[in-house]
Amino acid sequence: MKDATVRPPVDLVVIPFQLGSRDPYVLVWSDGRRLSLLRVPLMALDRPLEAIAEHFLVRTIGMTVSPLSQSIATQDLERQPAVAELCYYGLAKSRFTNGERLVWIPLYQHLPDEDRRHGEDLVQWDTPTCQLSDHDIQLLLATLTTLRRSLDRKPVIQEIEPEAFTLSYLQQRTEMLLGVSLHTQNFRRKILDSGYLEPLDIVVTQTAGRPALLYRVTRPVGSKDCPAS
Repeated sequence: MKDATVRPPVDLVVIPFQLGSRDPYVLVWSDGRRLSLLRVPLMALDRPLEAIAEHFLVRTIGMTVSPLSQSIATQDLERQPAVAELCYYGLAKSRFTNGERLVWIPLYQHLPDEDRRHGEDLVQWDTPTCQLSDHDIQLLLATLTTLRRSLDRKPVIQEIEPEAFTLSYLQQRTEMLLGVSLHTQNFRRKILDSGYLEPLDIVVTQTAGRPALLYRVTRPVGSKDCPAS
C-alpha cells in the first residue's frame, strides 16, 4: 500500500508581486540572514497546483492576488533525488500579510539590470543586507520575463487596479513592470484602441495642473492581444 504521507518530488514556488508608488516589490521569506522565495508545503497532488498555491496565499498568508499564472517549470538537479520546481506568480493589491518572517523586498534591488526606466543610467541600489540565492534569482528573473510577456495579452491587470484611474497612472504602473520608459502617445493610442478601457465623465487635476480624464476597465482583460509598448 502506498504511503499517503510521501511528499511528491515537486516544489511549488509562489511569487507575489506588488506595485508600490514608484517600484515593484516581491514577497519572500526571511530568517534575518537569508531570503528565499515562497515555497508551498505540498503533501499531495490532489488538486490543481494553482489552486493549492492560491489556497496557501489566502488561508496561510491572508493575501488576495490576481489569478495565478505559471511562469517556469524546471528541475533542481543539485538535490537528490532531483526535484521538479513549478513557479506561479500573481499581483497583490496590498502588502498585507500574516507572517512575521514575510517581507516585501524591492524587485530591482535584486535584479538591478532589469530596470531601464532611466535609460542606461541604472538606479544605484544599496547592497541588500539579506540576499536571495543565485537559484532563486534565476527563478525570479524567469518569472519577471514571463510577466512582462503577459502584458502583451493583458495590458491592464484588472484585479489590482482601482475603480477609476488616469492613463498617466496606468502608464507608470506598466513601466514599473516592464522596467522601461514608454512613449506616451504610443502607449495611449494602443491601450485606447484595445477596447479594454472605458472613459468616465470625470476629469481630475494632476500634479502638473493639467486636467486628466478618468477611465475604468470595461471588459474582462485577456480577451484580445494588445502590446504594451
